[in-house]
Amino acid sequence: MTIWAGVDIGNATTEVVLCGGADGLDVLASARTPTRGGKGSVRAVQGAAQLARRLADTRGLVIDRAAFAPTPPVHSTVGRVQLETRRTGRLTIATRSAATTAGDAAGVGAPVPVEHLGHTDRNRPIVACATREWGYLEVAHLVNAAVEDGRNVVAVLTANDEAVLVSNRLRTALPVIDDIDVGPLMSAALVAVEVRDGLAPLQKLTDPFWLADVFGLHDGERVDARVIADQLFDSACAVVYLDGTSPAHDASPREIEQPAMPSGVQDDQRYVVHLADIAAQANSRRGSVVVDSLVMAAMGGGEEPPADADALGSALGVPVTQIDSEAAAARVGALTTPGVTSDVVVVDVGGGTVDVVTEGSRVVLPGAGQLLTTATATALEISRSAAEYAKRAEAVTAVTPQLVEDEHGRRQFLDKPIDGRCTGWLLTSAPSGLLPFTSGLSGAEWRSWRLAAKRLVIGGNVMRGVEQVAPGAAGVLLVGGGASDDELVRAVSEQLGHEVTVGRGNVCGQLGHRFAVAYGLVVLAA
Repeated sequence: MTIWAGVDIGNATTEVVLCGGADGLDVLASARTPTRGGKGSVRAVQGAAQLARRLADTRGLVIDRAAFAPTPPVHSTVGRVQLETRRTGRLTIATRSAATTAGDAAGVGAPVPVEHLGHTDRNRPIVACATREWGYLEVAHLVNAAVEDGRNVVAVLTANDEAVLVSNRLRTALPVIDDIDVGPLMSAALVAVEVRDGLAPLQKLTDPFWLADVFGLHDGERVDARVIADQLFDSACAVVYLDGTSPAHDASPREIEQPAMPSGVQDDQRYVVHLADIAAQANSRRGSVVVDSLVMAAMGGGEEPPADADALGSALGVPVTQIDSEAAAARVGALTTPGVTSDVVVVDVGGGTVDVVTEGSRVVLPGAGQLLTTATATALEISRSAAEYAKRAEAVTAVTPQLVEDEHGRRQFLDKPIDGRCTGWLLTSAPSGLLPFTSGLSGAEWRSWRLAAKRLVIGGNVMRGVEQVAPGAAGVLLVGGGASDDELVRAVSEQLGHEVTVGRGNVCGQLGHRFAVAYGLVVLAA
């Protein structure tokens, strides 16, 4: 009996399958390991040979022949580009969130340091501003004295985290916001402050007509008010100020600048996704995720020829049959999945690229798992390592150090309590245990954003690949490392629509989705 080894060296992992039997196609063993030295390198070939020998030794087998498709690496680079912030003219958002707030009202007035409140015009609305040197007792005393003296104080802003302490000592109910740098406000002509109690959203600062009225904006500035109002939806407090410079009285309204590069594809060598589009699909709260950036993947081929079958033959010490097309092997291996038909489109989802293969054509597109990691890290402002784990599956919310709640509302107690500082954070599974990655989103919000990201980043790329090679396809079979993500399968299915059947490969009915190329190589060689 001839023992065949199918060797697939990928950009991220290397898979080996051992086959034998009468026709050489019975699966005897399989294994995978991270690719070392890069796909196409001699080091990667040597690592694959070591894996094959180790696998054979553990099963008491001796490899007689091997099948291999030398393929240069497809370098897929991903990156982030921060877009120019939409212009808002003389209007600026000083804050849209605070550590604590107090009150339930809105006020517009001129900014005045708390130590100068007693020297202002009694008929002029003013906003009291306290730097860090002023404690809550002093702030409350100065504001109370000013109000009793007839000054029209409409709101209080303090740099210290003391809004509630200040509010509890005020004799007149006023909106109070803390943890704000009041320095830039002191040169403003007017400051608008709004705080809403409980679950109520902002009412005044999200109304562009109200903004235009209280700030005295001319017609050319109304679009600025619209941008400001849009950015403040979902906030419970906000501070907006008007630049003290004279306006340029241009009566013609201007349009909001649109991103220079829309989401989607510029060509087959580049794939671009706007984070704002993901947030829009997920209906994310304003300010909960980053939206002013785009992420993109670009592709370039290897400049040097890859290590060939002779290199693997030397490392293994057996004859190696070279297969010209890795894509053909992937398709042959994937079609051994029970229940599929020969007209199915095979899609190999890897870390850097999406490989779409039909019987007669193939397209390789940049933008896969690595791009999803970059999008997640950028949107949540977390590290790429944390994003790599967070993107994969559902998260739990730490209710207490020993109680967590999953995205379906089910609660469970942990065998080992987590750090109390993680209470309220979302946690994802990592090799070291539960990893906290953000406190800015609820479990439901994170789920919605994550699924939207997979639809746009992976689902969108698969859809354009299928449209290029098989626009009338009725079935798509996912293989590769990305196919291990259940949500990714759902994302591709939703993007392609109900008329296209989407499933996950199971090579030979037993190897799962990762060994399509490795087994296909043996089929083509044997």
